[in-house]
Amino acid sequence: MTLKILKPSGKYLERQAQRSLLLAILCITTTLVLILVLTPKLPTRIDFGDYAVPLAIAITLPIIGFWHYWRGYMSSKMGIEGEKRVTQFLQSKLSDDYYLINDVLYLNRKGWKENIDHIVLGPNGVFAIETKHYSGNVACKGSYWQVPFPFGRSPSSQAMGNAFWVNEAIKASHVLTLNVWVEPIVVFSNPHAKLEIIDPEIEVVTLDKLADSIILYNNGYNFSPEQLRLMGEGILKRAPH
Repeated sequence: MTLKILKPSGKYLERQAQRSLLLAILCITTTLVLILVLTPKLPTRIDFGDYAVPLAIAITLPIIGFWHYWRGYMSSKMGIEGEKRVTQFLQSKLSDDYYLINDVLYLNRKGWKENIDHIVLGPNGVFAIETKHYSGNVACKGSYWQVPFPFGRSPSSQAMGNAFWVNEAIKASHVLTLNVWVEPIVVFSNPHAKLEIIDPEIEVVTLDKLADSIILYNNGYNFSPEQLRLMGEGILKRAPH
């Protein structure tokens, strides 16, 4: 039997993609309108007098905005595909001894929204999984990363921050008297990603190695199904709705 899913994937990335696409369209539309009204000899040109030069300079702003929001749109689309691939893979590889929670939103210490792609709870441990769907060359040495477009925060930093929050959520649930170590993992779900990993500060794997990293993990834990279920409920209860 396959693992139990306590929470399916949500709409967080879809909403992010839709928002970024809408803003990118707004920026490119603004750019086209400015070109039409500022270009000499076009029938749509409007004489703005002394404001013409500042407006011509300002045309760079929506161009920059378009680039920024288009990158955000592509990043969200890649994230949706990556999360889907990881969920399907885990369903095919992990038994019903394991529980899966997808797409958990939370507020970090600075009050910013963060998203945990996947949380796996098993008899041998708890795992916070950060999914990246990059293609191309990816290098990691210790805590230093070189990744292709789109650029962003360090994947290992994201995974460790997520693991910290999961640990706090489990402690707040009072299911266990001991402090549970939550193992952060970064998984690259795109088969076209080429990894060069040297002494990473946390586990970094390709998708085909993810199940082995979870199943073979040994930190001395032997959680019961009831403990895992209660921990999962505690995590979901603590997450903002």
